Amino acid sequence: MSTLFKAPSIPTPPPPPEPPAEADFARAAALSEEAMTEERRKRKGRGATIVAGALGNQAMPETGKPTLLG
Repeated sequence: MSTLFKAPSIPTPPPPPEPPAEADFARAAALSEEAMTEERRKRKGRGATIVAGALGNQAMPETGKPTLLG
């Protein structure tokens, strides 16, 4: 039966991948520090996050029922 069918040819394997570059820990530390300072710079204080203080008494309904804000 082997005379009727030709054996499949095996393709050559691909070349091995290039080795990864050496880690640059100094550059990674600098980028991390830069990202942390940028994140700290974007933070807002407590006064900017309290919505009810900016609205004053207008936000309180006149129904007398307690609201979620207090």
